[in-house]
Amino acid sequence: MAHTRRLWVPVLVALLVTGLLGVAGGGGAVAVEPRLTVASIMIPAAAFIPTSGSWSYSQTDSYLTANNTADFTAPLTFPVQEVTIRRITLYAYENTADGSVCVRMFRASPRTASSLTLGSACTVNSTTNPQAATTTAISPRRVNTAVQGPDLWVSIPGSQFSTVRFYGVKVTYSY
Repeated sequence: MAHTRRLWVPVLVALLVTGLLGVAGGGGAVAVEPRLTVASIMIPAAAFIPTSGSWSYSQTDSYLTANNTADFTAPLTFPVQEVTIRRITLYAYENTADGSVCVRMFRASPRTASSLTLGSACTVNSTTNPQAATTTAISPRRVNTAVQGPDLWVSIPGSQFSTVRFYGVKVTYSY
């Protein structure tokens, strides 16, 4: 037993010294891969403001509805400067074939006086309440808030003859 211990002690010491030299920069340092964080932000209906003072709409703490077609917008803020948009999910209800509730995500660039649509999702006539309409067809995906202002634009069809409700939008992103 003592013979085996005498054989392993030098081997363990050599492994320990080799590992310490590698960490101290004396040898092949091991690179650490950056971790990808995936997160989501929920923007409720109450955060959206009308794009015109002439829209006839109703807003509660949980949803928006409109008497005639109306558009609403909300800015997006992220906890880091640069994100990659992965998915946009719209939560709404519409049981009419006459129109859909739609969300579009924009990326405005004030320094170039331009705006770009990144992606959109729309409801389909359904009795599911709320309906989740999701898109991953987003291009370009990267948003840098140092030079671009991301926002959401929601269109609600008029609901004079049917029930249409907009509940909110979830944006899933990574950084």
